[in-house]
Amino acid sequence: MRFTDKVVVVTGGAAGIGRATGELIAAEGGSIVVADLDQGLADETAAALLELGAPRTIAVRVDVADEEDVRALADRCRIEFGRVDVLINNAAARLWGPVTDATVESWQQIVAANLISVGLTGKHLIPLMPPGGAIVNVSSANGIVGRQGMAQYDATKAGVLGLTRAMACDHAEAGIRINAVLPGPTLTDFHKNRLRAEGREIDLSRLEPHKGGPGILRRQARPVEIAHPIVFLASDDASYITGTMLSADGGLAAVSGHIG
Repeated sequence: MRFTDKVVVVTGGAAGIGRATGELIAAEGGSIVVADLDQGLADETAAALLELGAPRTIAVRVDVADEEDVRALADRCRIEFGRVDVLINNAAARLWGPVTDATVESWQQIVAANLISVGLTGKHLIPLMPPGGAIVNVSSANGIVGRQGMAQYDATKAGVLGLTRAMACDHAEAGIRINAVLPGPTLTDFHKNRLRAEGREIDLSRLEPHKGGPGILRRQARPVEIAHPIVFLASDDASYITGTMLSADGGLAAVSGHIG
């Protein structure tokens, strides 16, 4: 029960990796703030986490790229709990295409959603964190491994890694640890919904080793397989770990010649 008497904020917490993380924390006694752009889905997730053992949950609609929304999230945490022990920065947006297709507006959108948002949640929630607090930023294996077609997204996820290291240095004296997890390809609700919207069948064989699959393990991850390393870094089991980048990518970085 590593999260007994702890308050955990999970952005993008209503689905996918965020929800899987909340489920693990709920089972270990943590109170959870499900912060998500989709209020209805956040409400459903918060109710489900209560059933899994969380002593208390609240659902807060927040656009993490909007400072007023993030400030309101911090105010709600202060009123409801008086503090925040753990922050999981999981919310993110995606854009496809090379830089030749990008616009100033698309750059502004994704940098705000994926990078500035991490700074904003840190700005407003770190003041609520007591010594022993922890932040886990969800980056991406493609923050260090190149690929085609995701230039803007991958650039922001690389930025999250630099921000993580700097934040870890800045807030160590306050007793706050800050780390990043780098997920590899993961079959989340986002991808399932996208495939359904395109009229394509969800291929669950992606979750099993297959020829041409990513990384050493040759398969995609289940959201809970990313949630476990997030929860580890958020817990006191990782009390001597800060400023690090933990790859949870099935060996993608290893076969690409990078060390995560």
